[in-house]
Amino acid sequence: MSSESTDQPINETTARNATRVDALDMRSTQLIGLFSGGDVPRAMLRLANGGIVMAAAGDETPWGEITAIADSYVLVRQGRTIRRLML
Repeated sequence: MSSESTDQPINETTARNATRVDALDMRSTQLIGLFSGGDVPRAMLRLANGGIVMAAAGDETPWGEITAIADSYVLVRQGRTIRRLML
């Protein structure tokens, strides 16, 4: 393992956004990450109850069925309604 430091200066805007208290609406489901690699892309959702779910297209979650995962959003079917969760 290398002993070189990987610390890099943090951009002021990044630091400010990373420490915002109200960045996520904790009362509703939020998309908090998208992951590629492996067999299929996956989305990480934070549910309104605080639970975390990793899901791929076609998976059923407590919030609805994941119908598509794109580079910056996820489509979720809730009954006859399709909702878009953005990063």
